[in-house]
Amino acid sequence: MAGMISRAGHASHVARKLGDIVKLPLLRAKEAGEIKEIWSAYHAKRADACARSLEATQASLLVDRAQAAPLQLHPVRRGEGHFLLLSQFQHRKHFLFTFLEDYKKDAALARPYLTLTLHDDLAKDRGLVLLRGDVETELAKAEAEFLVEQTLQSYCVLSRFSAPSGPLTFNQEPKRFDLDAMMRHYPTMRPS
Repeated sequence: MAGMISRAGHASHVARKLGDIVKLPLLRAKEAGEIKEIWSAYHAKRADACARSLEATQASLLVDRAQAAPLQLHPVRRGEGHFLLLSQFQHRKHFLFTFLEDYKKDAALARPYLTLTLHDDLAKDRGLVLLRGDVETELAKAEAEFLVEQTLQSYCVLSRFSAPSGPLTFNQEPKRFDLDAMMRHYPTMRPS
């Protein structure tokens, strides 16, 4: 699995700069707590995007671990079945989530279902990194929010990161990766 997922030809709203989404000079004038509230409220009613915020130190940990283990599998359960998404961390800023079978056929043509971008524009002066997940029609917003949360947990919680079913094993010791354990232990999304 050495191919790169490409954003070429995908939705134009994906992976924009923070200044293209919000009025950055006005946001910079706010305190971290208020920025979090504004960011969350802005995305709350959007069907095509979800949002999170992280302390800069936690975001730094996320980036460092994702650089070391850029690929991870994520089951999406629907009804009695499921499908697998593969996330790939790129350019120290983006997690691209694509259908695993599409990735296996041709990584460059595998269309992202979700693009999670880390906006670090406020990391130095506010200690805050804003995350935006641009959601394509293949996923419900609630599924995207769940995937974002599980991605953060998989990389930021050491016991999940280094588990036989975690991203470190998947990337550095793929023969030891335990898919069955991942499927058993991956949290189930609760209905909203």
